[in-house]
Amino acid sequence: MEYNILKSIDLNEKSIYKSFTERYFSKRYILDVNGIKNNDIMLLFHSNRITLLCLAPSHFFFKRDDDYKLNFTIGKVDRLSNTVKGKGKKGGQMLTPHTAICKVEWSDNTSFEIPAGMKGFLVEINEQLVKNPKLLKECPNSDGFIAIMLSSISISDSLKKELLNHEEYLKIINSSCE
Repeated sequence: MEYNILKSIDLNEKSIYKSFTERYFSKRYILDVNGIKNNDIMLLFHSNRITLLCLAPSHFFFKRDDDYKLNFTIGKVDRLSNTVKGKGKKGGQMLTPHTAICKVEWSDNTSFEIPAGMKGFLVEINEQLVKNPKLLKECPNSDGFIAIMLSSISISDSLKKELLNHEEYLKIINSSCE
């Protein structure tokens, strides 16, 4: 009996082509950050404690089509000047859950800050996002991630337990749309 594995799957189906982040990161969500409706962020946790900061699909940012820019200078701190060294990534800027990583500024002079969402250290800002801010809207949970952060194992594990997982997030978002 002969089996052709390529005939056993639908190559046109997008669900079989998962992105890198979909394969190796677990999604967790924080809704209505700072009490602002739809100010939702997504943290992507890797098993090595690396965390990617992204905007959640339900964030109000995605409902606007205005031109925008990203500002990584928050107060006197320039997030782009962050430098880490060595295997342990020593020297990164210290973060708390409410520490602003960057500010999104629209052409009408309105803006909002994107907080870290967790305690840890800033490893780096996404250089591709700096060069091409449109990635934030076009590829929010892959090439458009905002920052790479690192926390202790205990902080990372406890935070993952506290935050909404993907299924819980979808249930809440879908129920609010009804």
